[in-house]
Amino acid sequence: MKTKLSHTQLMVPVYINEKIVLDMLAIIEDGFSMVSQVNSSEQKESTSGQIGSVNATTSLLNKLLKIDLKGDISHTGNVGESENISKEKVHTNVSLLSKFRTTLESEKLLDTTSDISNTKIGSFIELEGELQKNPLIDYMDKIIDMFRMVDIFSDEPDLGNKKNASLQKKKESQIIKQIKEFSAELKHSGTIDFILSGSNGTIVLSAQEQYLANDNISEIIGGKFKILGKVIAICKDSSESIDLLRKTTLSVLTDEILADFFAVFKNDDMKQFNLPELVTKIKGPAMIVIPIAIYA
Repeated sequence: MKTKLSHTQLMVPVYINEKIVLDMLAIIEDGFSMVSQVNSSEQKESTSGQIGSVNATTSLLNKLLKIDLKGDISHTGNVGESENISKEKVHTNVSLLSKFRTTLESEKLLDTTSDISNTKIGSFIELEGELQKNPLIDYMDKIIDMFRMVDIFSDEPDLGNKKNASLQKKKESQIIKQIKEFSAELKHSGTIDFILSGSNGTIVLSAQEQYLANDNISEIIGGKFKILGKVIAICKDSSESIDLLRKTTLSVLTDEILADFFAVFKNDDMKQFNLPELVTKIKGPAMIVIPIAIYA
């Protein structure tokens, strides 16, 4: 009898770490095959005395699901015919993810409480909320966009001011170049942090860019998603914090030197723009989670 499906099983991921899913299922099942075979037989009445075989492959199904149909047909006298059908079914990365999540849930290994104070390192958690970019990256990206928009709507200088305008333009180009290089430094490890804020604390997701659907961050930002992941660090209270520069060379600098470094972004010229707060650390309660999947 076919089991009833839930909407959680029919997930649509925008991020899925396929390697972790495969590794976890291999551990759970002591090794597994991505191909399964299902045999079935049917009894049909027939007056034919022929014996033969059927071997058919539906081209569309074969391309999408890799399903092959093979059959042997035989009959005895006038009793009828027996048809044996063999089907090969291949899992996709999403079906394996759904299977893995269902196993965690059935084995009571999935924490959905979002209570950081009672969460343990190594726990599998599932949370729901609206994801935001790493505040540092978001800040730098907005500055770059701001300069771009100013350039679009700026008036053409008159002849007397062209030299000054050219110098100003060169200075802005240099600033944009430095900001882009700094933003790239925040992602140089191939990972990018996403932030999930809630009433019980802040979750920092250390995601690998290679597993983003279509390599498109914009699909994640602003939407409400569920996150399945594994906890790797916990800050119980405000006396502890998560450093958003921990993956960069700037992590070796003291707070005083960093304050001087970022002072250029807090001058009067920047205050006239509606820029987000420049944040380099996330105070507890907070935790770092390796996302296995982000899905709707």
